[in-house]
Amino acid sequence: MRERMVDGWRVIALVLCFVWAQSAGAQSAQRAADTPKDGDKQRLEQLRKDMYYHYSQHNTTVFMSITEQIKALAKARGWEREYYKACANQAIYASSYGDRTTAIETAKALYRQAEGEGSRYGLYTAHHALGTIYTALAQLDEAAQHFSDALDILQTDFPDESRSALYLAIAKVDRARAQPERVVKHVRYVMADPKAMPQHRLSAMSYYCIALSDMDATTEERDKAYAEREKVKKELGHDDNFGYIIDFEHAILHSDFDRAQQVLAGMTKATKATKVLYRSRLAYAMGNYREAYNNYVRYKNLQDSVNNDKVRKSMLDFGIMLDKARAENEAKDLRLANQNLEMDRIASRLRQKDLQEQALALSLAMRETRLREVEAERKNDSLTAYNKDLQVSEMRSQMEAKESEERMRRLKWIVGGILAVVALVFMAVFAHIRHLQLRRLKEAYDKLEETTSAKERIESELRIARNIQMAMVPHEFPESRRLNIYARMKPAREVGGDLYDFVISGDKLYFCLGDVSGKGVPAALFMAMSIRLFRTFCKFGLPPAQIATSMNSELVQNNDNGMFVTMFIGLLDLESGRLDFCNAGHNPPLLDGTFIDMEPNAPLGLWENLDYEGQTLEDISGRQLFVYSDGLNEAENTAQEQYGDDRLMNIIQKHTDAAAHPLIDLVTADVEAHVGEAAPSDDMTMLCLRKKR
Repeated sequence: MRERMVDGWRVIALVLCFVWAQSAGAQSAQRAADTPKDGDKQRLEQLRKDMYYHYSQHNTTVFMSITEQIKALAKARGWEREYYKACANQAIYASSYGDRTTAIETAKALYRQAEGEGSRYGLYTAHHALGTIYTALAQLDEAAQHFSDALDILQTDFPDESRSALYLAIAKVDRARAQPERVVKHVRYVMADPKAMPQHRLSAMSYYCIALSDMDATTEERDKAYAEREKVKKELGHDDNFGYIIDFEHAILHSDFDRAQQVLAGMTKATKATKVLYRSRLAYAMGNYREAYNNYVRYKNLQDSVNNDKVRKSMLDFGIMLDKARAENEAKDLRLANQNLEMDRIASRLRQKDLQEQALALSLAMRETRLREVEAERKNDSLTAYNKDLQVSEMRSQMEAKESEERMRRLKWIVGGILAVVALVFMAVFAHIRHLQLRRLKEAYDKLEETTSAKERIESELRIARNIQMAMVPHEFPESRRLNIYARMKPAREVGGDLYDFVISGDKLYFCLGDVSGKGVPAALFMAMSIRLFRTFCKFGLPPAQIATSMNSELVQNNDNGMFVTMFIGLLDLESGRLDFCNAGHNPPLLDGTFIDMEPNAPLGLWENLDYEGQTLEDISGRQLFVYSDGLNEAENTAQEQYGDDRLMNIIQKHTDAAAHPLIDLVTADVEAHVGEAAPSDDMTMLCLRKKR
């Protein structure tokens, strides 16, 4: 659902900025001490209108001039809120239409100023601006933290202020995090706010409709939400940027395919891929499964239209390796089955032993009964001898002997019955305890078997993925009379996001080294796409700046997760020694141990329609060029001390005459000595080359 509803970070940031500023302006009536003169008040209102107009028109020069006038007027009149809102609008404008790094620095400077002046409203404004900027950058954890801090200030210091705009901003972050329940929670705060503006309520109902769709709510709930949103839209007099999405979903929900077609025809601002995806969904809802499938295939092709033989071969190798891993797992399953049979045999032997122990206990009980019988017979013999000595009472003695014999017979039966009952109870209790023990043993064994199999499968697949990733970067380096080159990549995990590559085309050497944001499997996939694009554009003989521009245009498409890659791209003429290069947000390389001054360029994959600037060194013949990722200079030891640029520069300067391979070995050993027993925190990649004279 999130993939179908991407409307552009800049448009949403513009709407949120406008809503927030209008809300704050409507609710921040100045205190009696701050009431402006009529002339200044009219001038301020006119400047506000001009500011929002030129914001929407992208007139940077005019917009900045107007905000500076507002700041000057607010400073002169002592209007704290108006001053900080103008500063925040400058930072948000820079984030939407300028340099986002500058925008973050501007917002942080605003925070420091507010902190120095002790302005709680200034701190709230700075947190709100930083949250908006980080949301546009898809850095959701940072955005959520700043919005939370802004909410705390608003609740503590300004309890009468409306918090609707802030809750909408938090709902936007929750939606990006795929947390529809939290979106609904914050939307309800807005709808319960009596001070919320109509624009607030419309945005809240839009988020509510989208969240219900993500939660697969009932048709009745979604119809009720849609009807409430239509009322708010009618009250406001216009729709918002989510209107066509919600109308399309509502039409599909009720199988109103004609209306869905009309909505689809009105998606003039949507991308080509988005339109194809909606056509696929409409065809599927109408039962045209072949058309739905064809449109979906077309949508996937639009997402990734560039393929090459090496990628297909890598996927084939990956399938072969997976088949091999499955065969190994089946063999392991067979071994586990054999072990299970052995456990069954052991359990059978234990049951036999239990039966033998029970028979032995019964035999002992019978022997004890026999001993008692012998003792009774002995007493009877003694009584008979005594009766012989007492001839006078012979008859009476015989009668007593018979009575004694009868009592002993009854005693024998009673004792035998008691022993039999005790034996049966003992056998039943023992059998029950043994059954429980065997069942628990089997459950523990089954759980161990399941855990072991899952772990082995995961480790096997990650090992295969690492082998495939390492196979995508070159491991053979040409050695000729004109060129000495070597590179090494060491992932921090099983798979990583660093990359390097080079292509020799006649007298030209294309090379690159990059670092994908994040780690693990997502970074590895983004790394594979980056290498593929680099190799493709090298075939056209483009200069580095044009390669960077083309790669950025491809990587930014459908990049919903906000991933990016910093990259240094170079083109070396092996005859003249001329080096043309473009640095896309990467660490500056070292030339003979000295860092090269870099033109500022953004990383690849973040923003659309960027033109990257390149640089040139006329001749680097005989000089050593060392390119690396930040996993090298930011490597930490157990005390969390980084390796650092100075240490890297010192070791390179001491070995400027070293060949590429020995130099990388020296740097690797020095970094490992610094890190010691600390776990690697990031991927580490190095590339060194020298054009021989």
